[in-house]
Amino acid sequence: MARLASLVPTPLRPLARKVRDHVRAWERAPLDTILTPADCQAVVEPVSPVILVQQRTTVPCPVRVRNLGHTIWSSNGRNPVHLTLRWLTPRKDAVDVPPARFRLPAPVYPGQSVVVPATVTAPDFLGHYLIEADLTQDGGAAFATHGSRPALVEAQVTGRDADDIDYHKAYATADLTRDYWTVVGPSTKEEFDRLGQAKLDMLRRAGLTPDGRVLDVGCGTGQLAVPLETFLTDRGCYYGTDIGPEAIAYCLQQFKRPNFRFAKNEMTSLPIAGMEFDFVTFFSVFTHTFPDETVLLLAEAKRLLAPGGVVIGDVFTSPMVERAAGNRGAMELNRDHFLKLVALAGLRAEVKESWPWQKYGRREVYSFTRDAGAAG
Repeated sequence: MARLASLVPTPLRPLARKVRDHVRAWERAPLDTILTPADCQAVVEPVSPVILVQQRTTVPCPVRVRNLGHTIWSSNGRNPVHLTLRWLTPRKDAVDVPPARFRLPAPVYPGQSVVVPATVTAPDFLGHYLIEADLTQDGGAAFATHGSRPALVEAQVTGRDADDIDYHKAYATADLTRDYWTVVGPSTKEEFDRLGQAKLDMLRRAGLTPDGRVLDVGCGTGQLAVPLETFLTDRGCYYGTDIGPEAIAYCLQQFKRPNFRFAKNEMTSLPIAGMEFDFVTFFSVFTHTFPDETVLLLAEAKRLLAPGGVVIGDVFTSPMVERAAGNRGAMELNRDHFLKLVALAGLRAEVKESWPWQKYGRREVYSFTRDAGAAG
């Protein structure tokens, strides 16, 4: 600025200073009156119509606004104009997230446009959302109430990379001889035992008898095997599988009954042939698998299901998710989409238990049985 001023001829410098001061004053001019409806007309459009953001993280969401009124918009004074961003559901219902306000980077003259460098912080729950961008005036109303159309940005909130799980790494770094419970979720041995008993109680309510045959996919370090070891007779059997070879090695050392077997499975296939089971369980499995993996595992379960047998598994469902969202730390599914996957596997599903999960979702335990009308 000083260098430019030095280029102005000396006789004209006082005039140049007056022009400069006038411009600066004009740009700082406070907005101390309520705009009329005619001056609240704007074009609001996102620079990026779709954003992908991890939960609880902040990303840019710039918005371009154009003044279609006859008065300068300013972020100064008693009645400044701001850009306001609000999180909405896909049905445009309000989400329990405080709106965010952003100052205009400069006064916006009639007919001019400016890009507001706004940002958004994702909520703590996964799903597909809309972000509504509108102009508001302190002491006045949102421009949308005067007929100006707010902009909508599609936003998908995904799981954080930090919450993703590498099960192979988790098992490889765990000392199962000292702590065999934390690697599969529980923070204490007592919680590990309590959850194992709760799973057995659930199976008994579903019809499991001491002579039953149980396939436990994702057996981990034997949470369900512990109570089944004293529940099943010699006529029954237990077969545990897991993707972690360390977990299988641990279980082979701990459970010595001849009717208890263990084997490593792949992500979408089970290494079993020539056997049938009355119950196939997927406890805390579908909450961590991707949808295509889930349907393939269900098809494998159907292949091994005895006549009249039942598959038990739990899933995270959320109306905020169009199909699926998340990672191996937690995978959430749209319930209708999930039921379509179940049908593709030739099974039908029934909710047995359900409780809240995060803000809008639920953790649901399903029983799956062969669909009599499905082929195969």
